[in-house]
Amino acid sequence: MKRTLFHVSYSMGNFANTIAYQVFGNRIQFYYVDILGLNAALAGVIWTIYGIWNAVNDPLMGQVSDRTRTRLGRRVPYVFFGAIPLGLSFFFLWTPPGQSPFVLAAYFFIMLFIFDTLYSLTIIAYNALFPEVAPSVRDRVDLSTVREILATVALLLSFILAPILADKVGYIWMGAIMGALVSAGYLISMIGVKEDTGLIKDDAVGMWASLKIVLSSRPFRWFLGANMAKEYIWLVLAAMLPFWRKYALGIQGPTQVFGTTLSAGDAEAILLGLPILLTIPCLLIWRPIIPRLGYRRTWILASFIFIPGFLGVTLANNFTTGLIGTLLVAPGLAGSMIMPFPIISEVIDDDASRHGYRREGIFFGMNGGIIKLAFSAQGVLFATIMSLAGYQAGSEVQSAGAVWGIRFLIGVTPLLASLVIAWCMSRYPLGQPHNNSVEKVAGPAID
Repeated sequence: MKRTLFHVSYSMGNFANTIAYQVFGNRIQFYYVDILGLNAALAGVIWTIYGIWNAVNDPLMGQVSDRTRTRLGRRVPYVFFGAIPLGLSFFFLWTPPGQSPFVLAAYFFIMLFIFDTLYSLTIIAYNALFPEVAPSVRDRVDLSTVREILATVALLLSFILAPILADKVGYIWMGAIMGALVSAGYLISMIGVKEDTGLIKDDAVGMWASLKIVLSSRPFRWFLGANMAKEYIWLVLAAMLPFWRKYALGIQGPTQVFGTTLSAGDAEAILLGLPILLTIPCLLIWRPIIPRLGYRRTWILASFIFIPGFLGVTLANNFTTGLIGTLLVAPGLAGSMIMPFPIISEVIDDDASRHGYRREGIFFGMNGGIIKLAFSAQGVLFATIMSLAGYQAGSEVQSAGAVWGIRFLIGVTPLLASLVIAWCMSRYPLGQPHNNSVEKVAGPAID
């Protein structure tokens, strides 16, 4: 019971992370492009620069975390003292000072980088604790399950509450409420976390040498490919959902849903809210499967399960068919949620057995930086396809080409990404079945 309560409290950090990441990913592009009028091509350029910055920023923050030495440990100070500044920076994303094209673009660019720097420092330190607080295969699967159940609750808030708040009280108040939840979640996650500083070894290896060691890991490289594709799936679903609802499904105002009249925001919330709710029982179904099949085969299976849902999303043309499509995506979403953290923990264990030093920070930093190149991929594809398809920002009616561009982005591209996951994991050299699911794989550094 004590361990379960700790899993819940620690997992509140993932609740906070999910709120920040998904509300940001789901609403920010729609807010600046469709509502405030930021040029779509310029938005794509900003996303591309942002993705490149992340390729530098996240590994740097991971190395800083690895080399930090305080009486509270290497990771705890960054999470505990970074929680409130992170929540504030999230709030200020939604408060542009004016709608002048230059001021709007400059403000978006600056606040995006401030938010992301604080986000990276906090989330990488938090994530780097995972292999230490979960020292066995069973702990890792159980903790990952709890993390993702709380993440599902956060997703419901992100995709249901955030659009409703944006409609009812405006984006500024939505940003304030969600920012407060982000800060609170990270603060709660540090309850009971006490790093054993006596187990922390000094490492004379510098940043570049650490990067070479990390990138020399074959398991890590294949994991990165799969995880970047997974990240793209989540990003494109979140970013394109408002466009898909408005233009592909034709829901732009009050609509009849199961005999009830709902606003466009409420309908959008249901379209992804119900499938996200369905991921909770799906997570519990995946949990006993993982030790039996192993990490590698489980994620391959989960990636193929995506395909019917994405086909349905591509072809949907009203609320009912749209909901069927998103419901079919739910089992694959659950599989993609539960797999990355146990796998990267296994990769870190493999590296530690080879080099005698645990580099959780740099591994999570490199993972965070490289997978955020998915932002660049999403941004480039968004700008290119929407421009070529003839999308007109703010228009109530789009051309048939623009609508099919939206369908392609939200349905076909994530389907292709799911096939990339399967291909990468088929080449991942670890991830074998664990007959003894309580096998200890790392010494506990946290009580």
